Amino acid sequence: MRTYDEYRQILELWEQHIPKKRIGLMLNIPRGTVTDCIRRYGSLAELEANKEWASRNTPNEVLNRVQDVQHTEIQRAYAYVLGIYLGDGSIGRARQIYRLRISLDAHYPNIIALCSKRIQMLLPDNEVGLVERDYQGRLSCVDVSSYHKFWPDLLPQHGDGPKHKREIKLEDWQLQIVNSYPLEFFRGLYHSDGSRDRNVVNDKEYPRYAFSNLSPDIQQLFCYACNLLGLHWTIASSDTSINISKRPDVAFLDQHIGPKS
Repeated sequence: MRTYDEYRQILELWEQHIPKKRIGLMLNIPRGTVTDCIRRYGSLAELEANKEWASRNTPNEVLNRVQDVQHTEIQRAYAYVLGIYLGDGSIGRARQIYRLRISLDAHYPNIIALCSKRIQMLLPDNEVGLVERDYQGRLSCVDVSSYHKFWPDLLPQHGDGPKHKREIKLEDWQLQIVNSYPLEFFRGLYHSDGSRDRNVVNDKEYPRYAFSNLSPDIQQLFCYACNLLGLHWTIASSDTSINISKRPDVAFLDQHIGPKS
C-alpha cells in the first residue's frame, strides 16, 4: 500500500495523460503500483471519495488488523504465512517498498495456491504475484511474492543474512496468534521444510512426518507447535531433523495436514 499523497500524485499525472510507465519513473514507484492505483480509483474525484480508506497506511493500522482476535480468519492466515516464511521466505527492499518472497517447490501447486491465498487474506488490496523459475531447462520453483511497505513490521524476524546465522524469536503478539492457531503455524512450517516419508524399522516401513531446518531457533518453534498440538517428536542424530512417528500422531496429521501436493 502507498500513502494517500502518493496515490494523488499518480492520479494527477494520469489525468494529464502521462503514460503509466512514465509516471512510475517520475515518482520512483513500480509500474505495477501505478497500474493498481489507477485501476482501483481511476480519478482524483474517486480517490477523494475514498480518502479515509486510502489514508490507512501506517504500521499500526496494518498490525492492529492482524492482531485483532475477532479477525479469526486473518489470524489463521497469519499463523500459516509466518510458518512458511520462517522456512522458505525472505524480505528484500525494492526502492521505497519491501517485497516478501516465498520460494516454493513447483511440484506442489496446491501449496503454492494456498500460500498465495493466505497472503492475499492478510493484504486484500495488494496483488500477489507468481514468478516461475527454471533449473536446467525445467520448472523448478515458484516465487510467491507481495509488495508492501510494512512487511518488516508484519514479519519482524526479517534481518540481514541467513536465518540460521541469527536469532529468530517471536514477538509476544505473534506467540499469541501461534498459541491460538498452532495447526496453521505447523502447516506453514511443514509446507516449507517438512516431509511425509517412510521410516524403516526391522525391515518394516512406517509413515512419519519430518521437519528439517538449519536454524536451531526455528527447530524449537516447530517443536513448540508440536507441543501445543500434543504431538510426540524426536530429534534425529543429525540434529537438524525432527521426526513425528507415533501412529496416533501420524494419523492426526494425515487427517488435518496430509502429504504435500
